[in-house]
Amino acid sequence: MNKYNGAINECLQVIGEQTIEGDLSIVGIYEAEQADALIETTKEELLSEGWSFNSDSDWTLSPDTDNYIVVPPSALRVDPSDEKSNYIRKDGKLYNKDTRTYKFENSVDCDVVWNIEFDEIPSIMQKYIVLKAARLLYQRFVGDTDMLTILVRDEQEARTRVDMHEDDVNDYNIFDNPTVARALTRNSNPVGLRG
Repeated sequence: MNKYNGAINECLQVIGEQTIEGDLSIVGIYEAEQADALIETTKEELLSEGWSFNSDSDWTLSPDTDNYIVVPPSALRVDPSDEKSNYIRKDGKLYNKDTRTYKFENSVDCDVVWNIEFDEIPSIMQKYIVLKAARLLYQRFVGDTDMLTILVRDEQEARTRVDMHEDDVNDYNIFDNPTVARALTRNSNPVGLRG
C-alpha cells in the first residue's frame, strides 16, 4: 500500500470521513493531515524498536575532517557494536561518555536502526502501522468505546502477525540458545544436579 492515499484513506474510513481520490493533495484537509501525521509518528515509534528490515549490525561510522562522527539523520538508534564502548548520540554526533568528548580518532562500528520511508516498509508492517494510527485517530476524533475495542483487537492481531513474520525472517531456533545446547551436548550429569 502506498501512504498517499492508501494508508491515509484507511485511517479516514475508520473515522467515517470521505477518502481522497487519486493524486489529490491532502493539504488543507484537516483529517487527512492528522492521519498523515499520526502515520508518520507511529511509523517512527514502531521502527525504533528495530526490525530485520531496518537494522544493520556493525555499520561503520567514520570521523569527518574535524574528528566528529556525524550520525546519519535517518538513524533512529545508534549503539556501538562493542559492548564496552560507552558512546551515545548527542547533538547529532557520536559522543564518548567515558572521555566526555565528541572527538574520535578512529571509525566506530555501530548497530543502527534506520527510519525508512513508509512505502519501503514490508506490507505486513505497513498494515500494523496503519491500524495503530487509525486507532489513535479514532480515539482523538470519535472515541466510541465499543468501536475502540474492535480497533484495539485488530491492532493486537496485526502486532502478532508482525512478530510471527519477524520470527520467520530471522529463523530463530531454540537450539541456538547456549543453555539448551549445553544440556543437549552434555555427556555426564554435572555435580550437584540430580534428576
